[in-house]
Amino acid sequence: MRKVKMYIAISLDGKIADANGGVGWLDEIPHTEGADYGYGDFINSIDTTIMGNSTYQQVLSFPVAFPYTEQENFVYTNNQELTKDEHVTFVSADFEQHIKSLKEKPGKDIWLIGGGQVNTLLHNLDLVDEYWIFVMPVILGDGIPLFADHPVKASLKLIGSKTYESGVTFLHYSKS
Repeated sequence: MRKVKMYIAISLDGKIADANGGVGWLDEIPHTEGADYGYGDFINSIDTTIMGNSTYQQVLSFPVAFPYTEQENFVYTNNQELTKDEHVTFVSADFEQHIKSLKEKPGKDIWLIGGGQVNTLLHNLDLVDEYWIFVMPVILGDGIPLFADHPVKASLKLIGSKTYESGVTFLHYSKS
């Protein structure tokens, strides 16, 4: 069965974006040792992405082409008028069943890109199998948290960790 993997960067104070939804602060983190923080291996292990509509709009605002053209992409939204565009299929109902059906299909794993509301939704439905969290050495103060609203309590098992010369710390957890 395919796994849903959250691969995400957070600030030391638990934010995934600044108060305006921006992630430009990530560009300020040095990439010492030429590190891609495991992204190359990770992206090769997935063939599907899931993200919220705010995250999708943020990705579209980047000054580069849509980066996930090799993957099947789904955007979770409450806007039922959105169905499909050139990059993604919009899903506006029965998110739980959608994920369960994706996990049953053959293929590589599924990347939960974010944001906070989708992270909480899938976490609360117990559908996230692994959490790949990169803690960045920056405090944003105000911003969008890793989990929105009220995530349910969960005990996780630490699979591994790594600290980079840049000060970035990688934490890899699975469900207990």
